[in-house]
Amino acid sequence: MDDLKTFELPDAVCGGQAVDAEACAGVRKRGRPRAFDPDVVLETVLEMFWMRGFANTSLDDISAATGVSRPSLAATFGDKEALYLKAMERYRNNISRQLDVVLQCTGNDGALRDIINRYFDIMIGSYTGETEECLGCAFMCTALNEAPRHESIMSVLQGTIEEFDLRFERFFTKAQELGHIGSNQDPKVMSQMITSLTSSLAVRARAGASRADLQKIVDATTSFLFP
Repeated sequence: MDDLKTFELPDAVCGGQAVDAEACAGVRKRGRPRAFDPDVVLETVLEMFWMRGFANTSLDDISAATGVSRPSLAATFGDKEALYLKAMERYRNNISRQLDVVLQCTGNDGALRDIINRYFDIMIGSYTGETEECLGCAFMCTALNEAPRHESIMSVLQGTIEEFDLRFERFFTKAQELGHIGSNQDPKVMSQMITSLTSSLAVRARAGASRADLQKIVDATTSFLFP
């Protein structure tokens, strides 16, 4: 036993240089920095879901279109359902920011009909875009099929409808206080009329109606509601 030699382990080598083993292990644990912009990916994903729908858009399709691997997509956004909801949230937030500017009833914004027409200008622009594709509403036209099978999509769909109803109910309540509509008119019912027309325009746009076709419907309706 006395002749047993003691062997010393060589220093750990990391990157060609001898370093402390634990420090080297720490270097290996650090993952690569994310090499893609989540906002750019969501924009691409939004367009894909908008064109193809939820069921007809696979994670493999998304990975191929964005150049991001499925594991990286999952690590950043979650599963396909979560990715869909994040893309739709981006779409809804963009529309909401535009409406925040337009739907202001202070008494100094022109006729009520002008304000509502500016609202529909935004929605029709979104539904028709600058493409030959039949767009409609990215969320409403894709969520309706999936809501009965996906609780989270159903919840967001219901919340979106309620949000639009409340937004217009507040708008018409303010308009009534300023004397733009009569005291015999119900802001809640008027709100539902506008949001129902909005949904109808989305469906018609998805079915191929042109911007001009949609504008004629809006002009006739707003002229009737706000003479």
